[in-house]
Amino acid sequence: MSFMKNVLAAGAVAAAVFVQPAAAAEHVIRLSHGMPEALDSGQHAWALVFKESVEARSAGKIEVRILGNNAGGNERQQLERVQNGINQMLLVSEITQPFFFKPALVLGTPFLFSSSEVAWATLDGPWGKKYNEAFLKQTGVRIIGHIESGFRSLFNSKKPIKTPTDLVGLKIRTGENAIHMAMVKALGASPTPVSWTEVYTALQQKVVDGMENPPGLFYSMKFFEQQKYLTLNKHLYSVHTAMINEGFFQALPADLRGVVIESAGLATTIGRSQAFLLERASLKKLKDAGIQIYEPTPAEFDLFRKAGQPPALALVRREVGDEWIDSALKAVADAEKSLRSY
Repeated sequence: MSFMKNVLAAGAVAAAVFVQPAAAAEHVIRLSHGMPEALDSGQHAWALVFKESVEARSAGKIEVRILGNNAGGNERQQLERVQNGINQMLLVSEITQPFFFKPALVLGTPFLFSSSEVAWATLDGPWGKKYNEAFLKQTGVRIIGHIESGFRSLFNSKKPIKTPTDLVGLKIRTGENAIHMAMVKALGASPTPVSWTEVYTALQQKVVDGMENPPGLFYSMKFFEQQKYLTLNKHLYSVHTAMINEGFFQALPADLRGVVIESAGLATTIGRSQAFLLERASLKKLKDAGIQIYEPTPAEFDLFRKAGQPPALALVRREVGDEWIDSALKAVADAEKSLRSY
């Protein structure tokens, strides 16, 4: 359906509200995510665009109800509820996916992607398609888009961090992800898993000295109120994935399945753009808020990569085998080569 037809259809539906009671939707999608319900969140932007597009394209046959800010439980609970059909959709990070599909550990490999563009090309290409199909086969949940929260970097409340040796003795919050924990340990700090919903309190009560997160997400969650230093070592690309229960999806009429996929494509473009821009805009906001920002030199960045990647990469190989990691590394190399050819 063309853009103008979408606009006209949406307008017709809106006008009908003033002359008659709105008809109940034939299908309801409960869509959960763990980020604030604010437009400066790439995840919430994805959800809002998806909701408006689906409801307009379906002429009200599908209603989307957004459960943001962990209203649907923590990430593991949200994915379990979509898997079990209690809810229908969610956006979930790469930290949680390995609990349901172990090859997802590959996405948490430190220094895997050199840029967002390389990540998008890899996740949208043949390797990403293979990943999505394998995820569906094992979990019964269909992936319909990958967005991001940007590149994870190191924050702390104690001192400036310029090289891995500066991390010795610090307690750094991680998710319950073995690869992230292995990387933090290899860099010299003590990895301390803390549930996402408890991070602010853990920082406030000094349970941990710091954390590793994308600057945009760090700012939107107001973690800067409890931290002082940021090192832009960009060790991990933070993936957030949009998913839908396969049973629910297949039960939709063919035309409405098309609406869901088309709307997810639009939402993915907007969600990526929002996160991409937020990461860059947030650096100035963090500086204005008093965060001291340090960008490692190329030589210092190489120290982080050489210390943090090998043990994490070895763990990924032990957990998921060579095929998944080797194919991912090749896909990344192919994406980098392709992007450089323009």
